[in-house]
Amino acid sequence: MKKYLYLIITSHLIISCATKKNEDRFEKIIFHTTKCFGTCPEYHLELNKNQEIKLYIEKAYQKRILDTSRIGYYKGKLDNKTYAEFLELLGKMDLDKSGIIEPEREPNTVVLRETSQLYLILYNDKLRKPIIYIYPAGHWQKIMAFLYKIAEDKSLTKTNEELDIEKFD
Repeated sequence: MKKYLYLIITSHLIISCATKKNEDRFEKIIFHTTKCFGTCPEYHLELNKNQEIKLYIEKAYQKRILDTSRIGYYKGKLDNKTYAEFLELLGKMDLDKSGIIEPEREPNTVVLRETSQLYLILYNDKLRKPIIYIYPAGHWQKIMAFLYKIAEDKSLTKTNEELDIEKFD
């Protein structure tokens, strides 16, 4: 029983330290999705260390039909619990070693894919880290799912103000 309790406490401390390490380094994350051969939403989202959200919904669908009422700019703020959940996900990543950069292509080539391509720009320690995924795996899949959840949050406030969200280029 003591070993079990010790294991739980040690695991919690390790995760807390990793989360704290990334929390101190995290500045912002930018998330872009692209169109696909179907009804993939096109989101452009930014979450910063102040828990502020900026979102531009370029395309959204409801039952496979374009939902023009959702298109536009949104603002909001993550609550402390949700932000802590995000930092915990980020804390499980080795951010210094992670990331996939898209392979170089010959000029004038076309890439066909049936799913949305996912672009992340992560700012840690004032460093810009671009990451591209078509099919994310492991913890990156959890972070992408988390960002999709934020983008689809109905509590975000729609605004007429055009929000500047950094492009991937």
